[in-house]
Amino acid sequence: MILLVNPWIHDFAAYDLWARPLGLLVLASRLRRQGWEPRLVDFLDPDHPRMETSKVKPHSHGHFHKTPISKPEALEEVPRTYSRYGVHPEFIRNDLESMPVPAAILVTTLMTYWYPGVRETIQLLRSVFPDVPILLGGIYASLLPGHAREHCGADEVLAGPGEGAIEEALFKKTGIGRDTDEHRPELEFSPSLDLMRSVRFLPLLTSRGCPFSCSYCASKKITPRFVRRNSEDVFDEIEAAAIKYGILDIALYDDAFLVNPAGHALPILEAAASRLPGMRWHTPNGLHASVIDCSVAIAMKRAGFETIRLGLESSSDKFHALTGGKTNIQSFLRAVTNLKSAGFSKQQIGVYLLVGLPRQSRAMIEDDVEQVLLAGALPKLAEYSPIPGTAMWSNALESSRYAIDEEPLFHNCTLLPTAEPEVDAAFLRATRKRISEHVGTSIRE
Repeated sequence: MILLVNPWIHDFAAYDLWARPLGLLVLASRLRRQGWEPRLVDFLDPDHPRMETSKVKPHSHGHFHKTPISKPEALEEVPRTYSRYGVHPEFIRNDLESMPVPAAILVTTLMTYWYPGVRETIQLLRSVFPDVPILLGGIYASLLPGHAREHCGADEVLAGPGEGAIEEALFKKTGIGRDTDEHRPELEFSPSLDLMRSVRFLPLLTSRGCPFSCSYCASKKITPRFVRRNSEDVFDEIEAAAIKYGILDIALYDDAFLVNPAGHALPILEAAASRLPGMRWHTPNGLHASVIDCSVAIAMKRAGFETIRLGLESSSDKFHALTGGKTNIQSFLRAVTNLKSAGFSKQQIGVYLLVGLPRQSRAMIEDDVEQVLLAGALPKLAEYSPIPGTAMWSNALESSRYAIDEEPLFHNCTLLPTAEPEVDAAFLRATRKRISEHVGTSIRE
């Protein structure tokens, strides 16, 4: 048996926006092909039977369970409550003690500034299974492997992509595995949903990576190659999940689902519309606005897209020219027009705008918001977190009032670590209030 662990989050705020440990669930499918028996312990599990679940919203997202804890010394001066998000430690310990001793434990990671939760997770695992090797992977482990080795207590840190590296590490630690089946797929995509306590929606991955290289994003560093699945395989997975679990919601985890839609997204959406009517699609990772023409917008509507998020980031064409050129304001405006013509409402078309960027003024943010509102869409402010290894990291180092190169806790977007002094929490609260009032007026009308 091999144990897969999704760790606690330590932060000022954390929200369950269609969040499931998809990387672990996909890895579990690959491990099964090699003869392993994977088990999942999700420290964030919203369906844990000993935790109160009333905060979960009808569409399977909401607030994580949280327990206030002491702030790390580096964050002592921040006037907000710091919490552990996830299941109570006593309940997790009981779960671990009731299972057989695993041959190895794999722990995943996400944000760099969430490493204290990873460390506490590994400490608990170590106390229950003192002789079991613990391997640490995921985003934080890939971006800051040296820091992870020094601060988290795992036996081995696996940096970068590649199931092969995990398989090799497992063989080295346990003597088990090293599958040489030539027919095994190079990459796994389908998750082992049965490892979750409850399946309320399908977390769907139809591709890995992204063809763009935006300077503020780590997708290229985490997954250097852009690889897509066969569209028929994708639909088969959707259909199987709908039949087995009775789910109606799909959360799309791709970074670039709509790019070159004719050969990928459109066949999937057309099959979904004709063979699985009534499904609801949600896109928390954001979609590329530049490829949403009339045919794509209509296909999205027919397939049942309900929660649309577009990754605009800024209304400035200069910004896009400097950061990777994934879109421009005219492409965005056309996308919104096409989506509304297809029947989507303003409330359905959310638009991510990055705020707190290096050298970004209040006026820039206000203009971004105004452009999105005038287009007939809903601005969604997303505080910028500086990410090591990205092209924008050097600008972040110059602008930050914190030692972000020394302490990952200072990457926390709540701190607005690289924002101009005028772009503070009070300004962003007021901006969000203005957006809410604008939308409220539209709804009443």
